[in-house]
Amino acid sequence: MEEEQSDIRHWDELLPDVLGLIFTNLSLQELLTIIPCVCKSWRKTVRDPHCWQDIDLDEWSCRWQPHQLDRMLRMLVTRSSGSLRNLHVSGLKNDSIFSFITENSYRGSLFNGNLDVKWHFLPFAFASAGSLQVLRLPHSKISDSIVEQAAPRLSTVTFLDLSNCPKIGAQAVEAIGKHCKLLVTLCRNMYSPDSAGKVEPEDEANAIAATMPRLKHLELGFHLISTECVLNILSSCPQLEHLVIDGCPQVKLDRKFLKEKYPKLKIVGPHLVKARPDKRFIFTVQRYPFNDFFSGTLWTKLIEL
Repeated sequence: MEEEQSDIRHWDELLPDVLGLIFTNLSLQELLTIIPCVCKSWRKTVRDPHCWQDIDLDEWSCRWQPHQLDRMLRMLVTRSSGSLRNLHVSGLKNDSIFSFITENSYRGSLFNGNLDVKWHFLPFAFASAGSLQVLRLPHSKISDSIVEQAAPRLSTVTFLDLSNCPKIGAQAVEAIGKHCKLLVTLCRNMYSPDSAGKVEPEDEANAIAATMPRLKHLELGFHLISTECVLNILSSCPQLEHLVIDGCPQVKLDRKFLKEKYPKLKIVGPHLVKARPDKRFIFTVQRYPFNDFFSGTLWTKLIEL
């Protein structure tokens, strides 16, 4: 009987790495409000950076006020301590929070000018120099200038979603292409009414063709681009496998020609359909009773944890 009991281990005796791996399967609310209250070891483990390598706030982006979203992002990105790999959030309202995200997900200053680093530490150092791989920021009000400044810190990004970001254009796209050499997926759909009257969609398309030859997946839904722009992209991005040009009425493609010249390419569009609103910004999420998250004692308690 004693031997059987000796084989049983309590939850609080699990190694932190094992606990952290389990915690990554939990919801954001559980990680923030339940796990820290279980015991000291769990509270310590959930604050470890590897529990915050993947941050998905998209579900909450349409519910929180901008200042609430800003506070939550700053807290979680700080917890990741430069190990952030995947971030999904909608509707950033200013350049400041975007700059904060890129600065704190990139450890370019790890050496701080000191090259006297032990050889056994080098693999970790270079792996930590930039860990962000997937960045999804649809519906964000970020500018060309801040994207241009931050682009060098996004060199490890392979998947980028800047759909419905009306304040950026060819300048930002070109900066991304020059610095994000590992980029294979770019989503730049413009379903939002805010994109109406945009004067430089062809400049964006030409910037993509000129600077992103490694793209495999490209989405340019509802851009006012020409057939020539699309053909330019196809000839400049030989690895392209999936192209979305939904709602691009000026594009006229010869399907037979494309099938012969680009047999592996799959094209969605150009269908002449109406711009569809993003449903995430229509319904109200009722899944969790999180309305008062930032009010009362809950937020204060979370900060203390």
